[in-house]
Amino acid sequence: MEDMGRFTTISFVIAGLLSVAGPLLAQSPAAGSAADPVIDVEAAETFIRTKHNKVRAVLRRPDTPKRAERLTELLGEFLDYDMLSELSLDQEWNKRSPKERKQFVSLLRQLVERQYQNNMESTLKYKVTWVDAEAIDNTGALVKSSARSRKKKRKPPVEINYSMRPEGREWRVWDISTDGVSLVKNYKRQFRRVINDEGWKGLIDRMEKKLNQEEDELI
Repeated sequence: MEDMGRFTTISFVIAGLLSVAGPLLAQSPAAGSAADPVIDVEAAETFIRTKHNKVRAVLRRPDTPKRAERLTELLGEFLDYDMLSELSLDQEWNKRSPKERKQFVSLLRQLVERQYQNNMESTLKYKVTWVDAEAIDNTGALVKSSARSRKKKRKPPVEINYSMRPEGREWRVWDISTDGVSLVKNYKRQFRRVINDEGWKGLIDRMEKKLNQEEDELI
């Protein structure tokens, strides 16, 4: 697939944890100071780059149940499905029972996983460059990358940025922006529209139906 349009819906170009020297949250070297922790953006970039490489390596293998199982395992190591679900539902999250939240997270996880695999397979034909990383309010990091077609080199690259938060010595990705389009905001608009038109049950029914179809759209 040469068309990068798939990325506008969801683009998880992310990548197993590499050994990282030092903690993710490093203290300021000023002696005797109680400075706020500083986010180690280099560790965030290393984490996402190595996860990305592992996923691409798995996708180059024959399509088997074992490959699918390994992809599910890798995605669960860095995608923050709980935070993605809560942010995407916005105010609706607090209206739902624990049982409803659990069901929603499970459905969203399966749909995102399928979309991720489809999109990542298309990126095998693109060269990914890691551009920059910066701290976000001393609470997380924004890692920036771009993907350019190997065949259509005159075509502008697609910008893909990852919003991440530290969790112990690892990281979790909670939002992805593709050419300025936020995954969370995109989902939020879709979910709000369906809930307003069809109610909570309508949203769940749509998501369950999509799991039995081959379409890439979320709902």
